[in-house]
Amino acid sequence: MTKSRTFNTSIFTSLAVAVAFTGAFAAPAFAGGKGRDVYIQDYQFDGPTHGYEGRATGGYYCSYQRLPNRVCKEVNGKEVCKIKGWTLRQICQ
Repeated sequence: MTKSRTFNTSIFTSLAVAVAFTGAFAAPAFAGGKGRDVYIQDYQFDGPTHGYEGRATGGYYCSYQRLPNRVCKEVNGKEVCKIKGWTLRQICQ
């Protein structure tokens, strides 16, 4: 494991624990008539990372998605894409 990845993983772990215990989420969105907010937070990392999944404060259930950040360019008439980082999207509802 590289130093950068270890550092990024420890930062995310700290953030996930803080979110789980405080119930403070960043971007509320309306949950389609259920009368409950959905909170979404994005974190950027160099490599794919796992997030917190389970019950959080206030009865919210949190899950996550790992999304690659691709950079594409055209080479010899073909599109070539490379993954330049990862977004971990935390969703709590």
